[in-house]
Amino acid sequence: MKKENLMSTIRCINISLELFGVFLSLILILSLLLYRIEKDALNSCFLKVLILNTLLLGSDAAAWGLRGRPGTAAWYGVHTANFLVYVLGYFLLAAFTDYLMNYIAAKGPVSRKPVILMRGLALTAVLLVIISQFNHMYYLIDENNVYHRQGLFWLSQMWGIFCIVLNAGLLFHHRKKLSDKDILVFTVYIALPLLAMLIQIFVYGIALLYLSTTITILCIYLGIQEEEANKRREKERELTQGRIAVMLSQIQPHFLYNSLLGIKQLCDTEPRKASDALVHFSYFLRGNLDSLTDIRLIPFSKEINHVQDYLYLEKMRFEERLNIEWDITFDDFFLPPLTLQPLVENAVRYGITEQEEGGTIWIQSKLTSDAVIITIIDDGCGFDTAETKADGHTHIGITNVRQRLESQCHASLAIISIPGVGTKAEITIPLKEGIL
Repeated sequence: MKKENLMSTIRCINISLELFGVFLSLILILSLLLYRIEKDALNSCFLKVLILNTLLLGSDAAAWGLRGRPGTAAWYGVHTANFLVYVLGYFLLAAFTDYLMNYIAAKGPVSRKPVILMRGLALTAVLLVIISQFNHMYYLIDENNVYHRQGLFWLSQMWGIFCIVLNAGLLFHHRKKLSDKDILVFTVYIALPLLAMLIQIFVYGIALLYLSTTITILCIYLGIQEEEANKRREKERELTQGRIAVMLSQIQPHFLYNSLLGIKQLCDTEPRKASDALVHFSYFLRGNLDSLTDIRLIPFSKEINHVQDYLYLEKMRFEERLNIEWDITFDDFFLPPLTLQPLVENAVRYGITEQEEGGTIWIQSKLTSDAVIITIIDDGCGFDTAETKADGHTHIGITNVRQRLESQCHASLAIISIPGVGTKAEITIPLKEGIL
């Protein structure tokens, strides 16, 4: 009776621990699927590790839960669950090797031969598990539907131990490519399952192996989240530098000089216009300075106001040579600061004012079924988009605008230009990015 009570207690402990591991693994899987943006080979490998671990824990929990229960369904359930426990364990080791090699490959070139070798070992181990279903060399399920280890059970564990040792060798061989933190995390993943396997060869009871794999997978996930946080900080730093670069590229000394000189001339002839021009000039400068602190998307109306301040100052200088046509049919959305103004400035500086007769700029925005479209068109001199301008200023602004659009709202910027005809810049912001 005491032995039965002990086994019942062990069963409850194992099922509870493994169901907790299943729940935890599912949370990690959902977290990766819902909140991670990048879908590269490394993340895909880790997702496979999580899925295999979830199935493995679920199978072992089912094996413990159905063990000793009568009925055909329970009989098939115990046989299937125990078979999956062995098979998924080997697949999990192969998936981890794949993840380890992809992680190392991100630091430098590596051979894929260890992955192929590990997959071969896993398939061989699975073949032996299939053979065991007939000769019962690993385990036996008796007439009472109870699982029993057999004489060669240790061999099933040795396959796993050999695979883990192989991973340890790979980690040691490529240690110079990894940080101390990376080595520590992967060492824990290798050491805990190895220790659990050695214990389970001699002790039958609490499922230490699958508890250890869940703990180490959680450690790897926390490491991934830390890496993601570092990437986000780096991206934010780049975006900040991009905003600074755009702001500085828009406040050119010649533009400031020409604007102030134009205002001075108005002071002598038309003081009221000079006063209005100073207001627009101050708002323009403030808009550029605000872009340094606006790390989030801003209302399109605010960006339009900034463009209007800029165009007021340019109209003051070029007068009839610069014509502006507005067609804003939709403005209830958000976009990164200093998105529209650099494109309009390019149209003025490199399109309209390069022609002696001047020209017209059309600024449009509209809502479609799946996106907001912003278009800036000019009938200026145009340019060859395949050529790189030597001045650099234009392309710094456009590059930063495109990067900020992509990173902050998954938007795109397309520029089409025909020499002697004009230029069209079109921004497409998907509605699914929550810009409304």
